Amino acid sequence: MGPALAALIVHDLKNGLGALEAQLLALQHTHGEAVGGATYKHCVELRQRFVQFLALYGVDGNMRAHSADESPQDLIRLICKDQGPLLAPLSLQAGQADQAPPYWYFDRRLVRLALEAALHNAQRYARSAISLSAQVRDGMLVFVIDDDGPGPQPPDRDDPQSTGLGTALCQAVATAHDLKGRRGFATLARRPEGGARFELGLA
Repeated sequence: MGPALAALIVHDLKNGLGALEAQLLALQHTHGEAVGGATYKHCVELRQRFVQFLALYGVDGNMRAHSADESPQDLIRLICKDQGPLLAPLSLQAGQADQAPPYWYFDRRLVRLALEAALHNAQRYARSAISLSAQVRDGMLVFVIDDDGPGPQPPDRDDPQSTGLGTALCQAVATAHDLKGRRGFATLARRPEGGARFELGLA
C-alpha cells in the first residue's frame, strides 16, 4: 500500500469516527444519557486512541513540537470543560490558578493529547476525584494530574484499554519539548497522601 492511499484511508477513518461521535452525542441529547451514553464514551476513547497512534507513528516516527506562547491555565480550563463530562461520575477539578505561569512556550496540541491520555489512565483507578494543575519547577513547566485511587498499578495485559499508547505518547511529547539541551519528562509516582501523581515537565 502506497503512502498516498494509506493517508486517504487514515483520513477517512478519522472523519468516520468523528461523524459517529457526533451522531451518538446527538442521540444522547435527544433521548438522555441512558440511550447511547456508554457507546458515545467508548467512541470518544477510540477516537482519542486513534489520534494518539497517529501522533506517534503517523508521520516519520519523529515527533516534533511546534511551540508558541500559550496559557497553561487556559489549557487546563479547556481540558476540564471538555473532559469533565466524559469522566463522570468522577470529579475533574482545575488546580490553583496562581501556581501556573501566565504564558509558556509549548505545543498546545501535543500537550493536550498527552494530558488527556494521562487523564484517561487516571480515570481507570480514581475513586472519586482527579485534579489537573500546573506549576513552574526548576525552570520547567510541570503539569500535574493527581487522583485518589490506589496508586500506580502494574500494566494489565488482559485489559483491552491498557494499550501502552498513552504512556508512549506522554514520553514522546515530553522529549519533543527540549530547550538548550534540556528535555522534558513524564513520570508516574505514588502520592504520600495516597493515590497516583502524573507529571509532564516541559523545558
